[in-house]
Amino acid sequence: MSLTDSLMGTSPVRRAVYAVGLIALFGIVFDFSWSQAIVVTAVVLVGESAELARPLPGLDGRHFRLVLGLVAVATGGVAYWLQGDATVAAVGVGGGSWLMLDALYSLREGIQSGDDGMADADSSDVFLSMQVGHLVAEELKDGPKTVPELADACDMTESRVREALDYHEKADTAYRDGSQWYLDESKIGIWAFIRDNTRRALARFFRPFRLFVPS
Repeated sequence: MSLTDSLMGTSPVRRAVYAVGLIALFGIVFDFSWSQAIVVTAVVLVGESAELARPLPGLDGRHFRLVLGLVAVATGGVAYWLQGDATVAAVGVGGGSWLMLDALYSLREGIQSGDDGMADADSSDVFLSMQVGHLVAEELKDGPKTVPELADACDMTESRVREALDYHEKADTAYRDGSQWYLDESKIGIWAFIRDNTRRALARFFRPFRLFVPS
């Protein structure tokens, strides 16, 4: 029996005893404050719950995030009530509120958890796509090429090359003129990577706050 199957069959009483044991472990053995022990335990339990929720086909991830947000806010409130730990309370309330806003905005706009197109991708496929994308970029540095030329140069199928080109086109690092593909080298490199990923991370962070903008 796998760990997930074992946990799925665990009774609420055993889960509660497990939570109390974790709080005692972090509080006594690792000398955490009780509020910190509660927050860390909540994080562990939330992580396990998220892992267990993956194989449940009928569970909407947005509803799950909403519940997790409520749990995080409640945990922050309990931590402040027990120990007056404003830092832990702020993390719990702030993080939980963000999760709830994100879930509510996703529900309003009909955004699913897998809309990024990579949620169900196999890790080997992701690695291969990254490899092909790098090879395609390296070939385009030598000058514009067609899809068949890139496939021959990279020793890859044309479908794989097209996937890589689609990624580069969406990332605005390559563009097509007729049948020829060109690389925009000004958007390739470490600073471009940092800039693009920082922009993407900030956009993802502020997305839930669009809930306050009329649709």
